[in-house]
Amino acid sequence: MTMAAFASVAPVGVSTFAPGASLSTGRPGAGAVAAPSTSRSAARMTFSSGSPSGGETIDFSDVDVTDAGAQFSGMVFTPDTADAPLSRANVGFSQACQDAVNNQIQVEYTASYAYHAMFAYFNRDTVALPGFAKYFEEQSLEERTHADEFMRYMNKRGGQVVLKPLAVPSMSFNNTDGTSDAVYAMDLHLQLEKFVWAKLEEVAAAANADNDLSLADLIDDYVQEQVQAVKKAADMVAQLKRVGTPHAVGASVSWTFFAVLPFAS
Repeated sequence: MTMAAFASVAPVGVSTFAPGASLSTGRPGAGAVAAPSTSRSAARMTFSSGSPSGGETIDFSDVDVTDAGAQFSGMVFTPDTADAPLSRANVGFSQACQDAVNNQIQVEYTASYAYHAMFAYFNRDTVALPGFAKYFEEQSLEERTHADEFMRYMNKRGGQVVLKPLAVPSMSFNNTDGTSDAVYAMDLHLQLEKFVWAKLEEVAAAANADNDLSLADLIDDYVQEQVQAVKKAADMVAQLKRVGTPHAVGASVSWTFFAVLPFAS
């Protein structure tokens, strides 16, 4: 293996002008341009103290640059000879962190799948609750987008995406008219959001254990978003329960309910 060498830097030359020479402005009659001469003297910097003659001169002529490469000690360049490496972009992305991200991808897809099933139910002609259908369709897309974002992050870090089977929760929609299922669906939604939050904290724990600053920073954004998602779902459950008992959420009451909610269609 060849150690990368970093040569010492010689003092920087300073361009000077001959005494009395003037700079040309490009106009006829202007002074001639003085030819610059390169001086090997040390560079000097002056910090003005406010008065025309004041200031402090710093002389770099005594600076020792022979140890300029000390900061690179131990840095070894090895030519890439691998025919098919797993990744060339992986910088400290541990297997434990990759496993945690892959688990989160599974969780996001599971939530998306569940929400899509709920969209399909409320979109049925015998249920016909378009506000619920629209809301769960949007939730499904959001969770699927999160899964896609985690997959792209995994590839960016040089990890390996491993898709796992979906673990869809059991859902029981018994009444085809939907009168008993509005509260049930929102309560299930709330529990799913809490579950996603818990799994995000597991990814955060893995990132902190490996001191992976990039992953920890990424997960923090998702956790803060999840705080809002849980609060929103909890509010909706409370509002639905105030409408009446689950079996009292009929067509006329549901339309009134959707009239005051932000996701009403």
